[in-house]
Amino acid sequence: MKKSTLVIAVLIFVVLTGCSQKENHSTKESISNIEAPVESPEKSEAELLSELANQEFTLKADQLGEDDHDTMEDFGKSFVNLYTGAVANQERVSFNNYISKDKLLQFTNKMLELEQRQVLKGGFSVTFGLSNEFQEVQFKRLDNNLYRLDLSFLNQGSGMSCKLLIQSVNKSLKIEDLYFGNKDGVDTMATGHPAERRLDNPELWDDQEWVNGVMEKLDEYETKLGD
Repeated sequence: MKKSTLVIAVLIFVVLTGCSQKENHSTKESISNIEAPVESPEKSEAELLSELANQEFTLKADQLGEDDHDTMEDFGKSFVNLYTGAVANQERVSFNNYISKDKLLQFTNKMLELEQRQVLKGGFSVTFGLSNEFQEVQFKRLDNNLYRLDLSFLNQGSGMSCKLLIQSVNKSLKIEDLYFGNKDGVDTMATGHPAERRLDNPELWDDQEWVNGVMEKLDEYETKLGD
């Protein structure tokens, strides 16, 4: 009788020990899985530019107001990163989510093309890049639904600026005029010196005479660049 009791006790001990070991092994596997998550691959510059190009900036109200400053700032910074990143990486990108005016869009696309060629020739005193360090942001309300946004930024210590004339069009932010104004930039050559160039007219790029003059200067500039 005593032997039977002893055998049963030994069997119970063996079973309990085995279960405990299985539980500990399972717990260790779970911890191991938690500690070694799958890392997502880094996005390429082309992918980051595509994301910037496809962003949309919408408002709750029909017109711009002080409550929209953060959205306007994000919009402006995204456009600057998209443009300067495209110049640096020699990428073709779409500005359709930022610019709705056909003539301004045509100008911006051409300016990008020419500045990319100018960079390849080493003809710039500033450094373009995708990740800019923004220094100062200024807002100026010009009308009920019209703001000018001034952005100062650095890239690898190279200082630049960009001015944007912004309106809300069907509750979406759109650029009505823009100006980087770099010393040797295409827009400075084609649209005017920083001391003279004003950004206060949302109808400027609907003025065909103005547009013709700008496009002629772009053609002259392209000829000077050569192949």
